[in-house]
Amino acid sequence: MPYLYFWLVSSWFSAAETPVNIKNIQSAKGQLMVAIYASGDGFLSTDKAVFKKNYALKNKGEFAVQIPTLKEGFYAVSCFHDVNGNGVLDKNMFGVPTEPYGFSQGARPKFRAPTWEETKIWCKGQPVEIWLEKW
Repeated sequence: MPYLYFWLVSSWFSAAETPVNIKNIQSAKGQLMVAIYASGDGFLSTDKAVFKKNYALKNKGEFAVQIPTLKEGFYAVSCFHDVNGNGVLDKNMFGVPTEPYGFSQGARPKFRAPTWEETKIWCKGQPVEIWLEKW
């Protein structure tokens, strides 16, 4: 009985995983690359991400990712569909991405990558939605 009490109390105080729903996946080829950033320092540099993971795709349409528990606060989510599976976001000769990508807040500025301020969202376990598109 004490173990049940401990489990109930600890599950009450622990935060839930954060669901990230990635939509508009046009192909089941390749992999989905997801990264989460906790500050503008090093935003979009994967070595500065507080979470990053690659997911093999099996279906097109929508993909749900469960992010391990994050403390309540501001975060930015970055995602791209690595269609050819080479591990990088491919770009054309002008530096424009040629594979679908998306950010939290639906940030899609023209002619540049979005900033931390444009993509940050307040997270406390509620779902985050990312819509993938090409430029």
